[in-house]
Amino acid sequence: MKTILLTLLVCLSAVAQNVRTVSGKIYDEKGETLPFVNVLLFKSNGTSFYKAVTSDEDGGFVFDQVDNDSYYVKVTSVGFMEWQSEVFEIKNQSFELGKIVLAENAKMLEAVQVRGKKPFVEQHIDKMVLNVENSIVSSGSTALEILEKAPGVTVDRQNDQIKIKNKTGVVVMIDGKITYMSEEALAQYLNNLTSDQIESIEIITQPSSKYEAAGNSGVINIKLKKNKNFGTNGSVSASAASGWLPDSDPDLFRGNLNLNLNHRNKKWNLFGNGNIGRSRFYSDNDIKRTTTYAGVTTEFDQHAERVGGGKFYSIRGGADYLLSDRTTLGVQGDFNGWDGFMVGDGLTKMREIRGGEAFNSYLLPTSERDMFNANFSGNFNLRHKMRKAGGEISFDLDYSGFRADSKQELKNEYYSVYSKADSVTRQYMVQPTDIDLYSAKLDFVYPANENLKYEWGLKSSFVDTDNNFKYQNWVLGNWETDLNRTNHFVYKEYINAGYVNASYKWKNWYFQGGLRLEHTISDGESFTTKERNKRDYLNLFPTLFVQQKLNDNNSLKYSYSRRIDRPNYQQLNPFMFILDPYTYIVGNPFLKPQFTDSYEFTYTFKDQYSAGLSFSDTKGLIFQVLEQDDATKTTYQTNSNLKGTQNYSVNFSAPYAITKWWNSQNSLNVFYQHYKDADVAGASLNKGKVAYNFNTNHSFLLPKNWSAELSMWFNSPALYGIIEVDKPQYAVNGGIQKSFPQKNSKLKLSFSDLFLTSFFGGKINYANMNVDLGNRWTSRRISLTYTWNFGNQNVKVSRRSTGNDDLKRRAASDAQ
Repeated sequence: MKTILLTLLVCLSAVAQNVRTVSGKIYDEKGETLPFVNVLLFKSNGTSFYKAVTSDEDGGFVFDQVDNDSYYVKVTSVGFMEWQSEVFEIKNQSFELGKIVLAENAKMLEAVQVRGKKPFVEQHIDKMVLNVENSIVSSGSTALEILEKAPGVTVDRQNDQIKIKNKTGVVVMIDGKITYMSEEALAQYLNNLTSDQIESIEIITQPSSKYEAAGNSGVINIKLKKNKNFGTNGSVSASAASGWLPDSDPDLFRGNLNLNLNHRNKKWNLFGNGNIGRSRFYSDNDIKRTTTYAGVTTEFDQHAERVGGGKFYSIRGGADYLLSDRTTLGVQGDFNGWDGFMVGDGLTKMREIRGGEAFNSYLLPTSERDMFNANFSGNFNLRHKMRKAGGEISFDLDYSGFRADSKQELKNEYYSVYSKADSVTRQYMVQPTDIDLYSAKLDFVYPANENLKYEWGLKSSFVDTDNNFKYQNWVLGNWETDLNRTNHFVYKEYINAGYVNASYKWKNWYFQGGLRLEHTISDGESFTTKERNKRDYLNLFPTLFVQQKLNDNNSLKYSYSRRIDRPNYQQLNPFMFILDPYTYIVGNPFLKPQFTDSYEFTYTFKDQYSAGLSFSDTKGLIFQVLEQDDATKTTYQTNSNLKGTQNYSVNFSAPYAITKWWNSQNSLNVFYQHYKDADVAGASLNKGKVAYNFNTNHSFLLPKNWSAELSMWFNSPALYGIIEVDKPQYAVNGGIQKSFPQKNSKLKLSFSDLFLTSFFGGKINYANMNVDLGNRWTSRRISLTYTWNFGNQNVKVSRRSTGNDDLKRRAASDAQ
């Protein structure tokens, strides 16, 4: 494979033929360039729309791969008069429009009311984008709730996991930077990240070689809001929401206040964001299972409830300085925190059958948990644009830190009858987690000519995690340390990487090939159990993309990539997380990385409708497995490496304009996943299942500045290793919005999971396990959000993007 990729790169650089283009540069009447302006290319036979682009940061634009025909160009921007070119003809040559000057239109600037907006879901050639910023149905929601609405994405509330096309191993980033948290902490963070802070979410299933190789199923990049206007401006939004779930807690109120500020001039861009809020949540689990040992059959009927809440807050700020026309220096920092609690109680009914006689007993477990999470990061970046158009050098230094502190007390009361407890046990757990990440990267982009572009870069990162978990038992009126369960675990990981990427355009073909090399050194050590696992490995990760434009309406795309997922510190930590005396979670210090080869084929019609086939083969899949000890009657969850799994999927995407005021975006994913291993939890696993999910989003433009949205997602029963989801999950979501253009404000009312149909129900019939599972959570909410924009909102867009925009969206390779 290495030889094939190197040969491909040589071939790409060896070929060079002319590609027909249309280009130009846009200025205002003062002679300053205008970035981010809409440029439309029409065929001259009537008003046949052909292509659209936006001008770059220097006002330039280029239409690539233009067919031989007659055309004209329109240029439009808010606050300026529309500009239209004369008709020109393309005959095997490029056409240069030269300098285009837009005249200001002050009256239009004052009166303009934008009625159109981006759809909630957009399908791009290399990714899917959720446009959260103007979405009505997303208002008042959290990042995790928004991801539940994304086509092909499944949020597993049981295990705090996010899946794409039924595959785990998703890398989650914020503004192109990895979130270095455990799955539980990441789920908590995404549950506190509100839609007021989010601009869009990118879902990338086949990243190129410049992205780090982590991520079995792809990358989810959450882009936070940034203002791109000159002058001083900002926005304030307030949101209030309440959950509505029968037989739960009466207080499920959630609210937040968000402030964005921005100041830009020709040299400086200063930006900041602050957010504070309060949240409450509820969830419950029902588990029914049976154990048989030494002639005794025990039936468990477990019900557990958890109520929690707290306050969350975040602050983010930064500055970009334009050192010269081509060089930008940027710094930024952010901090977010969560200070909360969770109270749990439940009832476990136990029925023992011995010699044909039944004996009943009961367990009443209760718990109180205090939690504090803090995540902070800093970035220094330098970007230099070469004299050659499109060339760029960028350098980034990053630090991220995560601190978590959890203190939990468990109390278990055992009854043979309800009147008086036979015995009572108490345990106390202290679970601090410290994570520090340091990284540096250097990236180069060099366009050899208008058809051939090279990219290469280097990155070095270091992750240090420290978990000193302490476990105590209440014995005769005193807390005593339990040495068998207390554990101090330290995990360190070094990754050094380099990549090369080349892209080439030739006639109706586009090629991109790349190769990434990563050297990993990891060291996980339990000072308590004296276990240590050191690894040192070097891997190559090739990528290949080919796009073929058959004609104006039809195109094909072929892609291949190889990726890795390394086990994170939480999965490696051998510490035992106690849920109740009969249920716990334990880590596996001997987990190995998993490797995935992915192939995709996509057909696109009119750059809108698409159908795709994909296949992935994963070796050493890291997956969650339940094991049961019949002698102790306990069930525990751990992670293991599966010998192999294959995933086949068929995907369809179809936007459709039903009327001028009613638009829809629809997608269907059908997949088959097969799991195989000779020894999983003491038995042979060889299972597969066909499943599907469907997503439809509808937007309505109504009179008098009203608009509305309605959406639905549906997940069929599916198979996840040894767990079968035996009932469909779906949700209906919607909202309505009223805009007030004169006051630069809008009011949104939205609801989620109207019919309470998104809950989980599953079973395990495997080896010695016969388990039924059920889970509910606060999925139905009604939210009211008000947003007010102030300052210079109706001026031309900024000349420069922020330093955060300069960060390459990449998948990180460290523990989540």
